[in-house]
Amino acid sequence: MSLKNKAISSFNWTILDGLVSQGFLFIVGIVLARILSPEEIGIIGYLTVFLAIANIIVEAGFGSALIRKTTVSVKDYNTVFFINLITAFGLYILLYFTAEIIASFFETPILKEILQLAGAVLIINALSLIHKTQYTKFLKFKLQAIVSVTAAAISGICALIMAYAGYGVWSLVALAVVRPAIVCIVYWITNDWRPKWLFSCNSFKELFDFGYKLLLANMINTIYHNIFYIVIGKYFSTASLGFYTRAEQFKTPVSSNITAAIQRISFPILSTIKDDEERLKIAFQKFIRFAVYINFPILLGLIAMAKPMVFLLIGEKWETSILYFQLLCIAGLLYPLQILHLNLLLVKGHSNLNLRLEVIKKLILVPIIILSIKLGILFMIYGLVFFAFIEFFINSFYTRKLIGYSWKEQFMDILPILFLSIVTSLIMFSILYFKLSDLITFILQIIIGIFAFILGSRLLNLPEFDEVYQKVQGVFSKLV
Repeated sequence: MSLKNKAISSFNWTILDGLVSQGFLFIVGIVLARILSPEEIGIIGYLTVFLAIANIIVEAGFGSALIRKTTVSVKDYNTVFFINLITAFGLYILLYFTAEIIASFFETPILKEILQLAGAVLIINALSLIHKTQYTKFLKFKLQAIVSVTAAAISGICALIMAYAGYGVWSLVALAVVRPAIVCIVYWITNDWRPKWLFSCNSFKELFDFGYKLLLANMINTIYHNIFYIVIGKYFSTASLGFYTRAEQFKTPVSSNITAAIQRISFPILSTIKDDEERLKIAFQKFIRFAVYINFPILLGLIAMAKPMVFLLIGEKWETSILYFQLLCIAGLLYPLQILHLNLLLVKGHSNLNLRLEVIKKLILVPIIILSIKLGILFMIYGLVFFAFIEFFINSFYTRKLIGYSWKEQFMDILPILFLSIVTSLIMFSILYFKLSDLITFILQIIIGIFAFILGSRLLNLPEFDEVYQKVQGVFSKLV
């Protein structure tokens, strides 16, 4: 199969995964938001922070190192497996015994039991890391999609049953634990790889030399993405954290999943042509244009639909989260591009530059965090929007040097798509002035928005339209 066909097939399965599994979880989240209070949603925001940081430490960049390495030995896989597993056990023990201190810091007593139970996810993820890495390295996204959909369905149903039974926040904990547990079990059933009592210091040194820089960079990046949960929860209120968390959860199924799909596919594919700079630049340009063609119209469309969507899906009690959601969507516009630029650094073996850029970016972020404590949540989110654009320019700094792809070229590539997306969003916004019901407004915005974007794509003769059409056909054929 050609590289292009592999990319198309991988993207089809990855998008199918996002549409079905994340779509199902999104629906579950809407139902839970109607049942649970903002305070209960906010408590899970704390859990998200600690698990995200701990999982980055467990993975330690080894997964990316294995994917990038041309020939991976049996010793490589086993060395990484045992290092990850030992790290996971150590972190879980640490989290278990510090849970009471953390709960006391946030003045949320129930957080102690939640952390002690949900912390087991670290061990679960470590057990399945090698299986997942192998599936990604060899572009086996079909099986990953099937596993992901199955896990999302079962864990979502468990959460809904518990929520209706009155278990409150524990229904969200079940969602966080059951899903990775099912993924781990199915990976072990479907993958023949089994750990052997092998450990190689040479393998560890080789992989860690690449991975530790990525670990530090990912740590910094993960702390950045989650630090605002801590700031809001500590200095404002659990309810405020609930509104912010709900806004993030509305944005995540779109921007984060598009980003994850682009990242999962681009890294192994670009790694295979990393020594052919001409092919690498062409492939990178296509990934850039395709990412914005998907991301821009959806996020700008969601900004236009935010009010009727929130009122219709989760009720007016969440009105505070509307502006948060709209601003976070603006910040998320460039996120797939940032990840692509960082992927290029890793593909070319510059994990040290990746780390350097993360340090520089987060030093710029520190004043925003400090001022947020004094000036409030809205200032913080406006700061995030500003920082997202700064981050894009910093991340893309070395792209010109590595493959000769300048900022001007990038801007000219994305300009027609950006223009069309803004026009489409403004058309969708205009429907709000007719003062129709939330349901009718929401439906009209979707229909008119899709029609306007497709028409504009044809008028501007954007090649991405044909590619997306081909991929949509592929996704639906897989569904059938």
